Amino acid sequence: MTLADVTDHHGLPVARFDHSLHDNDKKNIAYAKRFIRGLLEQSGAQDIIAVDRFAHLIGGNRMGFGPQDSVVNSDHKVWGTENLFVTDGSACPTQGSANPALTIMALSSRLGERFSRNQVPDDQPTPQPRRQKDRAELFGPVG
Repeated sequence: MTLADVTDHHGLPVARFDHSLHDNDKKNIAYAKRFIRGLLEQSGAQDIIAVDRFAHLIGGNRMGFGPQDSVVNSDHKVWGTENLFVTDGSACPTQGSANPALTIMALSSRLGERFSRNQVPDDQPTPQPRRQKDRAELFGPVG
């Protein structure tokens, strides 16, 4: 990450993100492709196609309303664990159709701002009650 020649509305330089793969990343990707191909071949798969790309992992620690259906609350705090926050893409329940990098950065920035204002409670998070939506709220009026 470096500072760009562009400034924001406060006159401060904005962050510029450049990315490249390290040699170890390339080795890990090659190993994963060989390993997965081996698994597929051993299971009898046919017409195996390998695509040279990688993606964000999403949803392993999903955000939700309570510990019964999620890992973290809306402040990214892990249910039942003190001082543990998850701010990567795993808190997103789904990726949608676009790269989630900006969403991940926005959620992390929001948490940082909440910390700086002491708006994240020190005690354990309490589950938020789910509000049931009626059919009209979900699908619009009937008819």
